[in-house]
Amino acid sequence: MRSRATLQDARFEQTDPRRLVEYHDPEEFDRIDFAMRALDRLRPKRLRIAVYKTVSAVQIETVEDLSREGYRIASVGIPPHASREHIAYALAELAGVASVPYVVRTLLAMERASVKPYR
Repeated sequence: MRSRATLQDARFEQTDPRRLVEYHDPEEFDRIDFAMRALDRLRPKRLRIAVYKTVSAVQIETVEDLSREGYRIASVGIPPHASREHIAYALAELAGVASVPYVVRTLLAMERASVKPYR
């Protein structure tokens, strides 16, 4: 005779959906333009990058480039509330630099010194 199943016998758990808390920078600036200037300065090797606008969070996806051995393709989505620091940190990690905090500080200092529109 089988016993009646109870809630304690359940093998599945219900979890809350993933929640992402992100800083919303109130400063007005062209975030895509900033990302393009940062990529010009970083010059990542063997990496093609597409930068686009997103709505909610910074999104980075990378895949291997099947047409060229040893190369990668990345897409970087930047929301309208991302801070310069957040964008610089994400791009530095993507480029694979040795010292991410140093590169972030350098990119921000270079940005303050010369703010020119990207090409």
